[in-house]
This record gives sequence, structure tokens and C-alpha cells, in this order.
Amino acid sequence: MNKIKQLLIVLTICITLAGLAVLLYLLDPTFIPDAYRVTSMVIVVSWVFFIIPSMLFDVQLAIKYFEGKSPGHAFRDGVRIGVIVGFGGILVLSLLVSPITGILWYIHTVKKIVLSKKNENQYSDN
Repeated sequence: MNKIKQLLIVLTICITLAGLAVLLYLLDPTFIPDAYRVTSMVIVVSWVFFIIPSMLFDVQLAIKYFEGKSPGHAFRDGVRIGVIVGFGGILVLSLLVSPITGILWYIHTVKKIVLSKKNENQYSDN
């Protein structure tokens, strides 16, 4: 049930943020629905919708990467990533890949929910 609750909370927040982004675009008095502005709105709304699942996916990925490493080794790897990419680079990179990693987070979460329900039904049948 924990994953279902997490999925519903994230989905609600993402839909709300995407709705606010569309509302801000449409409330702009200088908004003229030409190809440039509509494309810009689609890109911004997709970023807003997928940024939270993308961050959750990145956190899960980092936890898996640093799991089992000594604190010193994990610190060195973290500093190396921070020096090479930098904070701004991580922010830009997360914005660029947020639709992809957001979709991956949704797929993994739904897959975990389905597998847990399947296992739950197997145990109840036994």
C-alpha cells in the first residue's frame, strides 16, 4: 500500500503543478497561440510534470549506487560527481532528462505495485 500511496501523492502533485503551469501560460495577456509559444508551453508542462518523479528516480539510483560502499568511498565518488558536473550541470541535466527518468519512475513504481499485488494474491490463495 505504501507504493500506491506514494504514486497517488506524486501523481496529484504533478497534475497540480502541470495545471498551474498551463494556467500561468494562459493567463499571460501577451500569450498568442503560435507554434513557438505552444511548443514552449508543452516543453515546460512536460518538465513540470516529470521533475518530481525524475528526482525520486535519481534518489533511488543514488541509493543503489552508494549502497554497500564505505562512507569514505561514497564521499569521494560524490565529490568527484559534484566537481565534474557541478550543481548547475546537475540541475540542467536533470531538466533535460526529466521526461525520460520520470517515465522510468512511473513504470518501475507501477511494476512494483503489480508485483506486490500478484504476490499478495499468491499468498492469499495458499
